[in-house]
Amino acid sequence: MKGDMDKRTLRAELLARRGAMEADSIERARISVATAVLRRYDEHLPGTRRPRIAAYVPLRTEPGSTALLAGLIERGAEVITPVLLRDNDLDWEVWNGDGTRLGIDAIAGSALVLVPALAVDHEGVRLGRGGGSYDRALVRVPADVPTAALLFDGEVLEAVPHEPWDVPVSAAVTPSGWVDLRGK
Repeated sequence: MKGDMDKRTLRAELLARRGAMEADSIERARISVATAVLRRYDEHLPGTRRPRIAAYVPLRTEPGSTALLAGLIERGAEVITPVLLRDNDLDWEVWNGDGTRLGIDAIAGSALVLVPALAVDHEGVRLGRGGGSYDRALVRVPADVPTAALLFDGEVLEAVPHEPWDVPVSAAVTPSGWVDLRGK
């Protein structure tokens, strides 16, 4: 990354790179990311009684997957996903549930939080799509709860431009595996 690159420029570059990816490359990455997250779940949350996992339903060019969400549910987790509010904050509902809203504080009861991102750096600074929704939500997550950005290989960068309100994540998950970061 260029030292003077701003968020808008970096975001556009990363979105263009993702947009150029072949569908089979995205699918292979999704399988690897899901495998890494489920392995981490199996290692750190076995026996936990119905842990709540905050996640998201991915866009076409994101490395998350509905197969990952289904895998978490198969392991006994309750998966909640965001609902964007008019003020860009996030409400939550049970994935594939009846649509009942759980409230903006539902994320605070999570045992693991999976977030979308375009890039993160080694300090956990996360570059999202620019709405600030996840920064609003992540301030509600207790400090000891892992927060992991799901990314493609090459999206963990040396530095990501940031603002004082950006909330760092504690991990990145790429097709190459789970990486603990210094953030949070």
